[in-house]
Parts: sequence; C-alpha cells; structure tokens
Amino acid sequence: MNLSFENRAALVTGAGSGIGLATAKAFAESGAAAVLADWNEKLVRAATDELVAQGHKALAVVCDVSDDAQVEAMVKKTVATFGKLDAAFNNAGVQNVLAETADTTREDYDRVMGINLRGVWSCMKFELQQMRKQGSGTIVNCSSLGGLVGGAERGIYHAAKHGVLWFTKSAAL
Repeated sequence: MNLSFENRAALVTGAGSGIGLATAKAFAESGAAAVLADWNEKLVRAATDELVAQGHKALAVVCDVSDDAQVEAMVKKTVATFGKLDAAFNNAGVQNVLAETADTTREDYDRVMGINLRGVWSCMKFELQQMRKQGSGTIVNCSSLGGLVGGAERGIYHAAKHGVLWFTKSAAL
C-alpha cells in the first residue's frame, strides 16, 4: 500500500525509539511534516536530525506527556510550525516495575498511569481542540495486548492500557 501524506502534519509521541520512531519515519517517508515528541531530548533530536538530513520535514519536541502544560505546548508548537495538525499517534508509554499488586508502590502507579493513561487523555484533549478548530483530523492511540489481557506482576501497566482502549472508544463516540 502506498499512502500519501503530502501537505499533512503528523504528531507522534514516544517518537525517540521503537514503534513511535518507526511511525514517525513512515509519516515522513509518506510526505508528512513529522513532529517527533519524546521526553528523551537526545533520542528525539537525533531521530529528527536523521529525517531532516534525508530531506524530510521534521520537528523535534521534548515533551513529557504526563505534564499537561508540555502537551499543550507540543500541540501549539506543531500548529505554529506547520499550520495545522492532521494526524496524531499517541504512543508514549512505560512499563511498570514488575511486582505483585501488594508490593507495588504509589509512585510507580502514578508514573505509569500519568504517562500511559492520563498522557493519552491530555494529548487527545489538546489535539482534539485543534482538530475541532480545523474541522478535521485523525487520532490513533497506542494501547497494547496488555489492554486486553491480564498478567502477573503487570497489573498497573495492564490497567492503564485497558483504560486507553475504553477511553478511546468513548471519545470516538
């Protein structure tokens, strides 16, 4: 399949590595102006520099998706740079510290939920505000098989990813 994203602006969180980086590259290679967002400044800048060196339009944004102000600034920077936001892939996520539920900590719970679930909410909130102004846009939220099944020592992660699935369904309605 050969999809063209010419004259489109696409934002990808968690774009410093893995699935996020692969998605940002695919957007850029399909003609989109790609916005790569990640909390890891070194990784996101290196990935963006590589895309720009290959002749693609790309912008690096350092963003911790658990911080609403940073997410709002990320969306505003996207629009200020490329004039719009056509697509967003909310992919940023972390794994919990492996532990039985009785042995987990509030800090780990708050960290995982803050990035994996509240981060998706925050991204969607500001992306949708922009897309509503434009009258168009598409959002894809990355969950995990962990959103469909349970697993020993992964309760926090699975709960967050389950939440992403059902939050996405509700927002779509």
